[in-house]
Amino acid sequence: MPLEFTVRLNGTSENHWHRMGLTQNPFPQIAKAELMHGMMQINSLDGDPITGPADIRARLKGFTEEFIQLCISQFKPGEQVEFDVCFDNESTP
Repeated sequence: MPLEFTVRLNGTSENHWHRMGLTQNPFPQIAKAELMHGMMQINSLDGDPITGPADIRARLKGFTEEFIQLCISQFKPGEQVEFDVCFDNESTP
């Protein structure tokens, strides 16, 4: 069964989660204990503004280079970007 989730990249100058007293979305999209850390890393991309590719790479430390490059290629400074990702169970990010 594939794993599907949405990646949101905050290229704006503010963190929209601050309005709710949060730094990022505190809930994982996939509720599996073994994926919790990775889901929170992905959620961090929608929290504090991303400063550039090096910032994305640092936040996604431990993920595959292919996934990191996908996120870097989708990043647009000044915009919030959202895209869906699907992995089969054998190749999680």
